[in-house]
Amino acid sequence: MATAGYLVPPEDGDERAFVEFAHTYNGYEAFGGSPESLASATRKVRIAWDEIGELPNDLDLLRGCLFLEVRGHRHRGDAEPFNELAFVRALVGRIREFSGGRVD
Repeated sequence: MATAGYLVPPEDGDERAFVEFAHTYNGYEAFGGSPESLASATRKVRIAWDEIGELPNDLDLLRGCLFLEVRGHRHRGDAEPFNELAFVRALVGRIREFSGGRVD
C-alpha cells in the first residue's frame, strides 16, 4: 500500500526537488487566499530566523514560508539556486525534522 503525501527533499537535494516540493503547498489558500495574508502570517518567522536563527514548530507556517520564498525567488529572478539559500535550506530541514520526512 502506497503512503499518501509528499517526500521532503533530502538535505543534498537538487534545486528542482526543492522548487517542486515548495509548490506542493498553496500558501495563499492556507492563509486566507491572498499574498498579503500569507506575508503577514510568515513575517515573524523570517524575522526570528534573521535575528536568532530559530524556526517555529508549526508545519503550516514552515510550508507557507517555503511557498512564499519559492514565489519570491522566481519573481525576483535570483541568481543563487533556490536550494542553496540558507533560509530555504533551514525551512526544508525543519519541515523534514518536524514531519518525519513526509507531508500531506
